[in-house]
Amino acid sequence: MESNKPLVSVIVPNYNHEKFIKQRLDSILNQTYINFEVILLDDCSTDSSREILVQYSNNPKVSHCVFNDINSGSPFKQWKKGINLAKGEYIWIAESDDYSDLSFLDKNMQQLSVDRNFGIAYCQTIDINEHDLILSNRTGYTDQFCPNIWEFNFFKKGRLFVKKYLSFYNVIPNASAVVFKKTFVDETLFCESLLEMRMCGDWFFWIQLSLKTQITYLAEPLNYFRNHTTVTRNHKTSDRKKQRLMEESQVRTFLQENNILNVEREYLLYINWFKFFKMSAVFSSAFYKIKLRKTSYIKFYWFFFLYKFKSKSYFSIIKNSFFITFLMKI
Repeated sequence: MESNKPLVSVIVPNYNHEKFIKQRLDSILNQTYINFEVILLDDCSTDSSREILVQYSNNPKVSHCVFNDINSGSPFKQWKKGINLAKGEYIWIAESDDYSDLSFLDKNMQQLSVDRNFGIAYCQTIDINEHDLILSNRTGYTDQFCPNIWEFNFFKKGRLFVKKYLSFYNVIPNASAVVFKKTFVDETLFCESLLEMRMCGDWFFWIQLSLKTQITYLAEPLNYFRNHTTVTRNHKTSDRKKQRLMEESQVRTFLQENNILNVEREYLLYINWFKFFKMSAVFSSAFYKIKLRKTSYIKFYWFFFLYKFKSKSYFSIIKNSFFITFLMKI
């Protein structure tokens, strides 16, 4: 019976997504898996989102509808708030501009029911634009790995998954594709550095969560990620690229401190160079990008030349848009 199935708390953090929120909520409320509650959160939207959310708040599945009077400035503060309100054994953070197949919860919960040790389930994602037109399938996003394990269903131990895949970049690129067990979330996950992140907070969250549990993946595309101009992860400006590098360096530092990175001999040599020249965490992050993506050492030497000779102040280099563009391409 459905009542015997675990309760899922569906958290919907919204900010100015009046164009998409109805489709999002309809795709949740019509799920074939019916044992769930919905927690609606609005981060002081300036559009008509509030009126739409008030209409849906009368649905019996909606347990909370919370409006912020002041914008929190962080999507992860909203995640934390929603999880604290959640009564369910499992959490689904359903971003307000995305939507899902109506069997999303049913099929992901089936994966989780295979083994109670599985704490994270996620599925393949399809990118769409603001008009629901398909842009791409995320299988190509992971084709750097050989084999590309995301072409088929899999089960992985969390630490191994982080070391082999998630330590390179965020291979769980959309929260809306994930269902996870609430018991693995504690205050340490929402540390101050994560709550201050704008670009890499989800990646940092999945790394920490994965280290505590096991992961199951469903290759069927059941999640639709909305790629539009206001997506917070877009980082086309030099300031956003700089911020991305700073946040990525924090994640890399965490991985290094927890002995996750597979450090090679020559890599240690270059790390010592960084220490010797007292390079910042920003440059350390850029180096990680070079090394982990197996880029030629020529690019590293060029990078070192820029640091050593182009400017005495690394911050003045960071502000240079050309240099930022170079860093993001390597």
